[in-house]
Amino acid sequence: MGIKEINIIEAHTSIVADLKTAFPSCSIGDYRRENGAVKAPALALELAEIEPGEKNPGTGQLEATFRWVVYPLIHFKTKDAARKVAALVCAVAKFVHGNRFGLPVSAAKFIGGYPEDFKPAKDGYEEWRVEFEFSGYLGESVWDDAGITPQTVYLGYSPLIGAAYKADYQEVEGIEAVEG
Repeated sequence: MGIKEINIIEAHTSIVADLKTAFPSCSIGDYRRENGAVKAPALALELAEIEPGEKNPGTGQLEATFRWVVYPLIHFKTKDAARKVAALVCAVAKFVHGNRFGLPVSAAKFIGGYPEDFKPAKDGYEEWRVEFEFSGYLGESVWDDAGITPQTVYLGYSPLIGAAYKADYQEVEGIEAVEG
């Protein structure tokens, strides 16, 4: 049985759409522009890192952990800008933690919220970064889900196996099926 693969383009689109719904007062997009004006308040999403996971699902797929960063920005002339960006950071952290964004991935884990380093192009903004990660699978499964899933499993002991020893087999009970 195959595990649904993650499409990274769809992941970006889905996360951005969910951020737009959750934060309608913010301008939202993927990847920060290093030049030009930004309509603040704003959130910018970036895929920052992909690392191999530890699981081998037996499907020929690669489990990967995807680390994402959301950059909340508030214009420095906004009254209480530092407090407002901190509040936005907390709201984004709560929003991303445990979220799956409609994707075939693990529940997202909030990693942390940090003030962003000074960048001359971002002078005039209070900027932080919110990091989160989730795991998913890259590539298609080698299993096409064709065929019949066994409903009953029997256990035999070598060398007493095969049709001649069918009566000696024991039915395996008390184990629930695991879905990808």
